[in-house]
Amino acid sequence: MGYRLDNKDVDISGKRLTKIGNGGTGDVYKYRNNALKIFKAEKETPIDIETAEYLTTISTNRVLLPMNLLFYNNTFRGYTYKLVSKRGSGKKITTIPKDELVGNISIIERDIETLSSKQVLLNGIEPSNTIFNGNLYLTDPCQYTKLDSLSTKELERLNKYQFHLLLVTMISSELKKSNISSKLERQVKELLCLRDDNDNTSDFLIDVIDKNDSIKQFVKKLQ
Repeated sequence: MGYRLDNKDVDISGKRLTKIGNGGTGDVYKYRNNALKIFKAEKETPIDIETAEYLTTISTNRVLLPMNLLFYNNTFRGYTYKLVSKRGSGKKITTIPKDELVGNISIIERDIETLSSKQVLLNGIEPSNTIFNGNLYLTDPCQYTKLDSLSTKELERLNKYQFHLLLVTMISSELKKSNISSKLERQVKELLCLRDDNDNTSDFLIDVIDKNDSIKQFVKKLQ
């Protein structure tokens, strides 16, 4: 008895683990070449084992999903996922070149299309569950659920809407920390919320940013 990943016994004593993150539902450690999330023992498991097992069968690039499930004495206690470097995390979405921004968004949109085709609803995607190091990643799938009541197209539309709201929130947060007025920040936020539900955010931002090199430059021209 003890810890195992899937069906393999593992030693995850303190000397073998380096904590790299923490959150309300559990702590994240570096384990070999992966990240390992271990749920807090005193709290209810944030994701059921059936959903976690299902997510391990889906392949994505930037939406980080469970790879191997962690058990302690046959109790589901966490999972491994792709380890992403936080080097470069000082970069900002509003200042990277337009092509890089749109490229990042397009990759996640393709992941969303994959997940939607598998009937997965992306609950809980918010700034605290992202990593941006020049590349954008969605982390912590603990609130994702399998939803069979919507068609693939409806689910994709909903997931992309939630992703768009995430990006609007991240962009607005960065702008608030810059030297622009609150009035201009609200104006930009309102503009970004004009996206049609049937449009991809990547296509929408190409039109919005237009000939400007970045969101920051676009906003400067509005001043």
